Formats: sequence, C-alpha cells, structure tokens
Amino acid sequence: MPVNSGLADAANVLLFTTVILYALAMLAYACDFAFARQRVLAGTVPADAVAPALVAAGAGGPAAAVTADPGPPPARPAGERPSRWPSGVWLRTAFGLTCIGVTCQVVSITDRGLAEHRVPWGNMYEFIAAITCMAVLVLVAASVRYRAYYMGLFVLLPVVFGLGIDLTVIYTPAGALVPALQSYWIAIHVTAMIVASGLFIFGAVVTTLFLIADRSQRRVAAGRSSFSAGILAHLPSSVVLDRLSYRSILFAFPVWTFGVMAGAIWADHAWGRYWGWDPKETWSFITWVVYAMFLHARATAGWRGRRAAWIHMAAFTCLMFNLIGVNLWISGLHSYAGLPG
Repeated sequence: MPVNSGLADAANVLLFTTVILYALAMLAYACDFAFARQRVLAGTVPADAVAPALVAAGAGGPAAAVTADPGPPPARPAGERPSRWPSGVWLRTAFGLTCIGVTCQVVSITDRGLAEHRVPWGNMYEFIAAITCMAVLVLVAASVRYRAYYMGLFVLLPVVFGLGIDLTVIYTPAGALVPALQSYWIAIHVTAMIVASGLFIFGAVVTTLFLIADRSQRRVAAGRSSFSAGILAHLPSSVVLDRLSYRSILFAFPVWTFGVMAGAIWADHAWGRYWGWDPKETWSFITWVVYAMFLHARATAGWRGRRAAWIHMAAFTCLMFNLIGVNLWISGLHSYAGLPG
C-alpha cells in the first residue's frame, strides 16, 4: 500500500513539537532547581544522617558505606500523607509539559505507523524515536509511582539530544519495510528491545546521578567542598538513587532476555539458524552478559554501591554501541539502519 503522506507529515510535525515541549520542560525543571526551596523528598535520607552513616561504615570499605541501611524515615505528623503529585509551580509546569510532550510523541509514532501501514520501528530513525519515547514514559511512571520528579531534567537531556540528532541527521522518509523485516516477529522482537532500552536509559541516568551524589557525600563527610552540593540538595541520597536504578534494571533485564530469545527464533525463521554470531547478535549477547554481571554484583554484598554502578555503566556503554554503533559502522545481516545515502 502507498504511504499516506499527510499522516507522515503530521507525524514529523508532532515529533518536532515534542522536542520543543521537552526543551521547555527541561527549562522548567532547571528553574525548579534554581528557584524552588530545598525540600525533603519522599524516601530521602536526611543530609545530617549521611555523614554518620559513612563514618560508621568506614570499616566496611566504600561499598559498605554506600549501601548502609539509612533506617526508617523521619515520622510524619499524624494523618499527613506524602503527595504523589509535584509541588511548586515550576515542578508542576515541568511535569505537565513532559506529559503533553510524551503524548505528542506517542501520537507521532502512531501516525507514522498508520502512514506506513506497519509497525513504526523499521529503521534507525523510527527506533530512536521509539526508545526515547519509552524512556520518557518510564520517567513519567517513576515520577508518579516513586515521586521521582527530580529525574526529569536529567532524563530529558539525553532524550532531547537524541531526538535532535534523529530529526536532523538520521531522518528517514516514511516508506515500506525492507523485505528481510517483513515479518510479524518485528512486532515481538523489536518491541521488547524498545521497552528494555527505554528502561536501561532511565537506569543509566539514575546511576550517573548516584555516582555523582555518592562522591559528593563522601567529600562532605571528609570535610571537603563539593561543586555539585547545590544541585544534590534537591535530590535524594545516593542510597535512594541506587535503589531506583536497581529496580529499573530488574524490570528491564528479563525483557531484554526475552527480546534476545525472540530474535533467535526470528533468525531461525529468516535464515535457518538460531544463532550465527552476527555483529548485532554478538553485541546483544555481550550486553546481556554485562547486565547479568551487574545484577550478580548487586546481589553480592562486597560489590554493591560504586563497584556495581561502574559495571552498570559498562553495560550501558555496550547497549549504546549495540543500538547505534553496530547499526552505523558495522555491516552484517542486521544492517537495517535505513539512513539516507
């Protein structure tokens, strides 16, 4: 069937609008950091409790200090419940713009699929649009579920950058799938990879903040100044960030595992073998192994905290190379970037 050019153009306009809305949301999140009063976030370990915990755990090494149990949070007045919704005009504006933006992005992806009469992730341009959308959906869900609104600025920063590159450098006009991708397995295998990748992106951003927060808390505990103390005053402790990152990977890892298995089954249907060590298959497996190492490290007391976080960042580097580097720079059976020549 021919491409519906009207819907394809509408999808492009909506995606461009999404970038503008995300950029405005980033500005509002930044204004919240700059002008809003410091507030005690749900699940946050009080700053005055961090240093004693670090000192008390000193004998256990760096990893023990990070994962020390902060104990129960301070008691709240009777009848008072923490709100799940953002407080303050800047934060409410930022979260509202984020929700409107992700709605526009979902509609844009839907319009693209309707215009092409297929699932809208058949090339690099569509795939990046999909994984960034998933990352923002995870942000919105985590913000409501865990009151993690403080993550908005940091998650939207790579999303806006990625969408900017997607619209200007990687843009591919709407069209039909290449013959090798014309299978119902694309809706199973690639969708699983998109969901897992969005969760991995969110987890990597949280882990980056964890490493910064952990370093800052250690400098403060040692009586030294920290350049990031002003920003971190609006964030929860490294313990809370570490826990949030771990939860995102716990959900993403089995989805990625399912995606790799579905890809192997699709390979058997398409090429007559389940596994052939094609570059994409190899790096998907490497990514799976390193994330498995991270989860094993988190389950091992001596490798929690900073050590496990660095393994997580190594796994995310493998993921990004698998999603972008292999598609752009390495030729193989999975060379479906669809970039204009």
